[in-house]
Amino acid sequence: MHTKLSMQRVSKSYNSKIASVNVLDTVSYDFLQGSSYAIMGASGSGKSTCIHLLAGIDTPTSGDVLFQDHSILSFSSHQAALFFQKSISLVFQQPMLFAELTVLENVMLKAILTRQVTDETYLHARKLLHSVGLADKEQAYPAMLSGGQQQRVAVLRAVFVVPKFLLVDEPTGNLDEQSSEQVINLLMKYQQEYGMGLIMSTHNQHIAERMDHILKVENKKIITVSL
Repeated sequence: MHTKLSMQRVSKSYNSKIASVNVLDTVSYDFLQGSSYAIMGASGSGKSTCIHLLAGIDTPTSGDVLFQDHSILSFSSHQAALFFQKSISLVFQQPMLFAELTVLENVMLKAILTRQVTDETYLHARKLLHSVGLADKEQAYPAMLSGGQQQRVAVLRAVFVVPKFLLVDEPTGNLDEQSSEQVINLLMKYQQEYGMGLIMSTHNQHIAERMDHILKVENKKIITVSL
């Protein structure tokens, strides 16, 4: 039975000094491990908000986000740590690599943070870098890489622990066409190879059409788009 990540009647508002802006209104949707999803919508529609809520880095104004039918909002500190370390990984528009760490160290960051560095983790990280043609960059620092290379390292960092869900927010927004294609191919490769759930916000129709499901945030709701 596939693991499920769900939004249950989720609403989200953002408050400013001038007004409260409602982005999502009682949205419900089940995402299944092993399937890929594109979330589309106009700028400011709430597609990135969906990614952030599912990842637990933002909280709904009302409603709930469930992982394996358990509310991530009520996780203990230990449960939350396991969720972030093992069950989900994130890729953002910006690579967000640590400038003071080498490329190899960035890939195996979760192992470093949890003090679980072994010979096997080094080997795994090196195999990942080799698989994307970056084996010769393992001792380089992020500033020495191109934007496309940095984003590939960010993808490898995310898949390093083989999470159940890979949450991706506009991963090609700052890349040229060739680099964008490389990053998307990489995401699709690991999604299929590892059986992860892939949930990606994107404005690119061509990218969206490669996913199993296309969703659109429209009028504060999620609707399914027929392929």
